[in-house]
Amino acid sequence: MSKLRVLLLSAGAVISLAGTAQSQLSTPLDSAALAAFRWRSIGPAIMGGRVTDIEADPRDSKVFYVAMATGGIWKTVNNGTMFFPLFDKERVISLGDIAIAPSNGDIIYAGTGEEDSRNSISPGGGIYKSTDAGKTWKLMGLEATQAIGRIVVDPKDPNIVYVAALGKVWTTSPERGLYKSTDGGTSWKLVKFISDKAGFVDLAMDPSDNRTLWASSWERIRTPYSLYSGGPGSGLWKSTDAGETWTEVKGGGFPSTTKGRIGISIAASNPKVVYALVEADTMKKALAKGEKPDTSKQQKTNSGLYRTTDGGATWTLMQRNAQDARPFYYSQVRADPKNPDRVYWMSSVFRFSDDGGKTDRRGALSIHTDWHAMWIDPKDPDHYIIGDDGGIAITWDKGGTYDFPNIFPVGQFYHVSYDMSKPYRVCGGLQDNGTWCGPTRTRGREGASNADWFNVGGGDGFYSAQDPTDASIIYSESQGGNASRLNITSGARIPIMRSNAGRINFEDSLIVARGDTMQPVNPRITSALEAIRARARADSASRYRFNWSAPFFISSHAPSTLYMGGNRLLKSTDRGDNFYPISPDLSTADSFRIRASTK
Repeated sequence: MSKLRVLLLSAGAVISLAGTAQSQLSTPLDSAALAAFRWRSIGPAIMGGRVTDIEADPRDSKVFYVAMATGGIWKTVNNGTMFFPLFDKERVISLGDIAIAPSNGDIIYAGTGEEDSRNSISPGGGIYKSTDAGKTWKLMGLEATQAIGRIVVDPKDPNIVYVAALGKVWTTSPERGLYKSTDGGTSWKLVKFISDKAGFVDLAMDPSDNRTLWASSWERIRTPYSLYSGGPGSGLWKSTDAGETWTEVKGGGFPSTTKGRIGISIAASNPKVVYALVEADTMKKALAKGEKPDTSKQQKTNSGLYRTTDGGATWTLMQRNAQDARPFYYSQVRADPKNPDRVYWMSSVFRFSDDGGKTDRRGALSIHTDWHAMWIDPKDPDHYIIGDDGGIAITWDKGGTYDFPNIFPVGQFYHVSYDMSKPYRVCGGLQDNGTWCGPTRTRGREGASNADWFNVGGGDGFYSAQDPTDASIIYSESQGGNASRLNITSGARIPIMRSNAGRINFEDSLIVARGDTMQPVNPRITSALEAIRARARADSASRYRFNWSAPFFISSHAPSTLYMGGNRLLKSTDRGDNFYPISPDLSTADSFRIRASTK
């Protein structure tokens, strides 16, 4: 059993113990016993985990840093040929943003706590600072902010720092807002506060005037069964006095409806050109009591890519909706540093335009999806680095081709399991990277390499299990209870539970189907939603409902017996070929909560 603990320490990611593993531990390991173990990495580095930011040393672009959602900070000094971790000894390992002082590449500020507010993000613990290029770090406060959207350092004075603090995900918090320090983070001043529901998610400084800043506030609260993205606290703001006062951007073509998340980018070659990727409702206001809506035609969304060429006085909607599938998870936009008409924006797919957003094309087709970060070389815009749910990709020809350095182990494990072979093998489900298995050690060396790992499942990988009597049989699942049994000797895969997580059960797809949240339901919307429900009811598995991450495990008494948890507890005695319920419906059957919690 001690080997299990070595493995868990080695994984270095978000993990949970397998149910079978827990049941087999005869006695708990105390702190004294755990102190005898040493950390040992077993990988894999076949895929990267979720990236939240990428920044390069202003003195030398071969030196750059990658901030991970739950993997700390990684640094390369040779253009990505080799990486090493910088943040493993700090109290938290979830990063929202990093910023390098333009005037001194040795000074780095790190904001902890991921800002992309999905249902599995980890909270942070404040702002950290390094004055030796990441070798050592010091906590500089703002611990209660929990999520940092953006950090901006004054290009002339590395002691002047601005922080966009988004705040807690699961509850209200008064620590949200825009903060400023003039003494290198020793003290902080709250320069803009909206409410205990609305923090700040993005921030940009005019490259020609360090007293002019743009910032976006975002009102958002999650619960276990809902996401409220948007509200009166969301907006775009501008300051021309180094953050002392702020004016909300209104009128001139900027959406006046209720807004959600907003991404910002200023064109360095022409700072009058500013792009905003905006989440916005269609209706200007909620209907008054007794007022009837006009349902004769469908309204067009106000969400999309907006552009100003006069510093924010007037705005043009360049791309309606802009294919920003889940604004709460994406909403990143970047302007080319030398061409104000070339702009990139990121969602589940990567898009760009060479005419200011009038037309667009899809990019980065050959690599992973779900984009969250981008750094563009200010001296050579053909060279840029992008980050997604699967690591980073580097291009030197403006996106024509990419290098994909799979060399640092930062996959996000939801769950791990192990078998009884010698040496024993471990499997685990990873966020947006399927399920993978590998040995704990191999002949001739202590650890394992990428070549030793192999894929056993797709989608978002969650729970896994291995037959304790037959190491060739591996169980895995993807989102919504989609589970299968794989025999790695024969290659035969048998589905044991089909996901009922159709469109009706996905929170983001529900938002798409429902449309404007301020628009009353009309016959067209009702008909569309009912059609989706009908398809879900036609599925033979629809009588069971599963969470985004549905638990299952092998009985410790009989290896052919499996248990799987959904709205009812299910049991199989034939390795998953047939399941039957052994409990009543254990849920509240609240339709609203069901639709949201299954995402």
